[in-house]
Amino acid sequence: MAEAQRNYFELFGLEPNFFVDQKELSSKLKRLLQSAHPDRHAQGGSQQQMLAMQKTTRLNDAFAVLKHPVKRAQYLLQVVKGIDTTKDHTVNDPEFLMQQLELREELDTLAQQKDAAGLMTLADKIEAMAEEQEASLGQRFEQEDWDLEALKVSIYKLQFLHKTLNDIELAEDKILD
Repeated sequence: MAEAQRNYFELFGLEPNFFVDQKELSSKLKRLLQSAHPDRHAQGGSQQQMLAMQKTTRLNDAFAVLKHPVKRAQYLLQVVKGIDTTKDHTVNDPEFLMQQLELREELDTLAQQKDAAGLMTLADKIEAMAEEQEASLGQRFEQEDWDLEALKVSIYKLQFLHKTLNDIELAEDKILD
């Protein structure tokens, strides 16, 4: 099978699965990048080097998707079920949405106050919530018959949490500058 036709899981010799051993993934990336590195194909001419560069780029893209739980879950649904969850961002869970609103307000307050310790505490709290949501998402993927709506909602919830963590990191960077 041509490289371009292989899905990201196949590229790394993995079965499509939500649970991916991150150390194994990293070591496989390192090994694959070493064999694909354009410098190893310097004698093959520009065509060989271009193909090696394309393979390297594809490996890096695949790694970025498979190492991130939200992107991996979205990709898994795309590969297995043909469902694109990257465009819809709807969560019809008022309790969760209210919780997110409160977390965002807390983030804004801490950022305005330049409270680095408070931001770190908030990040720890949200990381724990994200780990719990990731575990729940993983359990949904392990079920024999996937509840697609529940999977989508779990992905969106995890995405909200990761976005908030990213925004905390940006706020921390502003404080430290």
